[in-house]
Amino acid sequence: MIIVNCALRQDDIVKIVENITHDGINIFKCVAKEDLRLFFKCNFFLNKEKAKKIAHDAIINTNIGRTLFFNVVDINEYPWVKYPYY
Repeated sequence: MIIVNCALRQDDIVKIVENITHDGINIFKCVAKEDLRLFFKCNFFLNKEKAKKIAHDAIINTNIGRTLFFNVVDINEYPWVKYPYY
């Protein structure tokens, strides 16, 4: 599971990340929004670093992604985040 931290245009970020596909399969699904955090479940077997890079590259390669301040992290980098679907 990855977290995208972004304060603005969260709906656009969700659309961008949920539209990432691999062999016709959507890789990510937004499962929760909590303040600045968008939680995405990975529906495809990827290692953490590759999943973060795929999501980051997809966002940064859009017009809004170049202007937004955001970061993509693995949920394990935030040990204090308790998420029920994890």
